[in-house]
Amino acid sequence: MMMSEFIERVGFEPTAVEYQEIEREYMGCDVDKDQFCKEWKKNGGIQRLMRLRARRIEELEAELMQKDRQYDEMDTRYCSRINQLRADMKDKLDEVTTEYNREKEEVSRMSRLYQEAMTAKKEAEEKLETIRKALEILGVGKGVA
Repeated sequence: MMMSEFIERVGFEPTAVEYQEIEREYMGCDVDKDQFCKEWKKNGGIQRLMRLRARRIEELEAELMQKDRQYDEMDTRYCSRINQLRADMKDKLDEVTTEYNREKEEVSRMSRLYQEAMTAKKEAEEKLETIRKALEILGVGKGVA
């Protein structure tokens, strides 16, 4: 019997999977399709399939609720992990920024010391030159330096 014939005779449209079960029942009987459909309907076939559907819906709803809980748990874990990584990155950035500022201050201090040393060197060279000229004028220490 074709599925469309079954639907026409019973007035109920089963799913393809449900119809496969109905087809197995039909093949196991020794009656014609009209008689099978009449007896199937009379013996509560529609109600039985509706109960099976309701049970399947409950199973799917329970599975969906479980998946929702799993998703929420996973989302919470990942959000916590992301927040922890962000906090770690911020701490590391603060640490690196502090170190950078320390190094920058040290470079600035070294630059000032270098400039002071260069100024002192220039002043010392100018004083030395003045002393040489004075000694030259006085005629002292010819041949020194």
